[in-house]
Amino acid sequence: MNRRQFVGGSIALAGQSGLLSATKAFVASSPAEAEARLPERPHNLLSTTFPESFLAARLMSVQDWHPYPRWGERSVWEVVPADIRAAFVAKAESDSKAGWKAFLATRFLDYARTGSRGLYQDDTFARRGKLYHLVLAECMEGKGRFLDDIMNGVWLICEESFWGVPAHLNMQRAGKGLPDVTEPVVELFGADTAQLLAWTHYLLREPLDRISPLISKRIVLETQRRILQPARSRTDFWWMGLDGEPLARPLPNWNPWINSNLLVANLLLEEDPQQRIQETVRILKSLDAYLNGYWPDAAEEEGPGYYSESPLALYEAVSMVNQATGNATNVLANPFLRAMGRYILAAHVAGDDYTNYGDAHVHANPPGELVYRFGKSVGDQQLEAFGAWCAARSGLTATGEALLRAVDAKGRESMSRGLAAVLDANRVRQAPKEEALLRDAWYPEFGFATARMKANSAEGMYFAVLAANNNRTHNHNDTGSYILYLDGMPVAIDTGAEAYSAKNSGAERYSIWTMSSAYHNLPTIGGIAEHAGPEYKATQRKYSSNDQRAVYSFDIAQAYPAAAGVKSWMRTVTLDRVRDVITVKEKFEFARAVPVSLTVMTPRIATVATGGSLVLKLAAGEGRPCRLNYEDASLIPTVETIKLSDAGLRQSWGSQIYRILLTSRQPVVSGNWTYEFLPA
Repeated sequence: MNRRQFVGGSIALAGQSGLLSATKAFVASSPAEAEARLPERPHNLLSTTFPESFLAARLMSVQDWHPYPRWGERSVWEVVPADIRAAFVAKAESDSKAGWKAFLATRFLDYARTGSRGLYQDDTFARRGKLYHLVLAECMEGKGRFLDDIMNGVWLICEESFWGVPAHLNMQRAGKGLPDVTEPVVELFGADTAQLLAWTHYLLREPLDRISPLISKRIVLETQRRILQPARSRTDFWWMGLDGEPLARPLPNWNPWINSNLLVANLLLEEDPQQRIQETVRILKSLDAYLNGYWPDAAEEEGPGYYSESPLALYEAVSMVNQATGNATNVLANPFLRAMGRYILAAHVAGDDYTNYGDAHVHANPPGELVYRFGKSVGDQQLEAFGAWCAARSGLTATGEALLRAVDAKGRESMSRGLAAVLDANRVRQAPKEEALLRDAWYPEFGFATARMKANSAEGMYFAVLAANNNRTHNHNDTGSYILYLDGMPVAIDTGAEAYSAKNSGAERYSIWTMSSAYHNLPTIGGIAEHAGPEYKATQRKYSSNDQRAVYSFDIAQAYPAAAGVKSWMRTVTLDRVRDVITVKEKFEFARAVPVSLTVMTPRIATVATGGSLVLKLAAGEGRPCRLNYEDASLIPTVETIKLSDAGLRQSWGSQIYRILLTSRQPVVSGNWTYEFLPA
């Protein structure tokens, strides 16, 4: 099937206006119907929409651009809901009492010495999170109570040798270790810091200038020196896509994430009109490199865990430059942008669970307020309602304990997002809300398919399968692995990734157990697992869906090295919508007879029953058990318990998961096995 063929559930098709209602996803009646409606990926969309001549005529000056109310515009801040204001003020008071932590060179060296990223990152993220809380609390309260602490935070950040994290120092010529202050490099968290300080300058310049005008001047000086000037003077940062070299694969989240933050700093702080225009042109050209290389079917290569930093960051940048030019274009009506936004609906399983292939965790709710804005901007009512639904569960516009958790979140709080969320809180809270549960999704270029029993219901069996290649950004060797759910509860899982260390980005990456196909729902052939690289991929992919069944078949032979001797391995995953059963068929042929093991990873307690079946149970009262029926004459079941020590994995699955191995009773040269999952 080519890329213009069937896209069930309107994932890529949703970009076409008029295909969606607020509650129903469009479903093509046939591949031919879908073929004519799949939106084309644009080329140089932003550079052609916002050329330099257009920006020269339309881009508001730094003095005139007024994206949000400043600290002194009290009437707007005072209509932020009282519970949100109280939560931020309480958090800022707590942060003030805790004080500011010193950053030590020895802590920075942890990454070079031990490979550990966590300790220094925790410190730097916490410092920026504290400033974020203080600034928003001061804007909401308006009494000046937090200004001294804000000044201290700004000053400490401006005094840091490096605004990024140690793991990104491979971008400097001196390599990892300590930062070389003579060679500023632009990476994720330095750019993120620039937008935080730029918004602080924009919101609070008036009261901070009363303390000392040097605070605002320092923000501008350091942001220019560390971020804006190196970004505009170099084209060789790998994330830019500006060096003229053909792209080997799509640019990852670094591109829109960094560029969206550079755009904030440039538009808010750069007072030279010509320099401001030229830097905007450069940023848009870099974003075009990302967009030009995006998957043609609008799939997010890095998965739902990076959707927030990839399509959503692109949306932030595009909507910002559009607003700064007086909303004079219809760029956000582009159907491909809408299809990019709708990817998250396809990746959503149920509740807070998403299809977490690659370096992602299963609980991956996106920032709902931003998804809501995206949906509203592109005219997609279903995406808009899903964003409001996510926001009510875990966003800054949630209520009660959920609101407190959102405000208290540890990590990379974005001022761009937090500022927009709290000022739009009343509208988001009042908006229609809907959990998106699409019946089908099919991304023919990327190889991603999902299917459930019926739309708008988590009841019954569900599958998600990614049959792509093993050269994706944040890749695991998982081509052809399936994820299965019953009634919105996990049955067969993608474990996810442990906390990052130096090992994740080095030669030892695929020695990490969570990265290996042996710990995904895949076969191990003669002791050999899938390999990494663009040549290791699925082929012969075919997907079809109707009211009776959804079927995805593909050959994963090329995902294994030649040493495995795999001539063919056709895997077919079928959801029978009449019987509520998922069947997996494995038809294979090898060059020689070898033992084979089929892995099934599960968070459920697996008990071997009689007659060729296992019963997979959740904790008491948490959902229906599932039965795995297999060919007893061909396969021997064993169950391994895997204790989880990583905090992220424990948050996803609890203290342990289980690895079921269905192993051939003897070496085989070919086979045609069938096994099935169904409610017990």
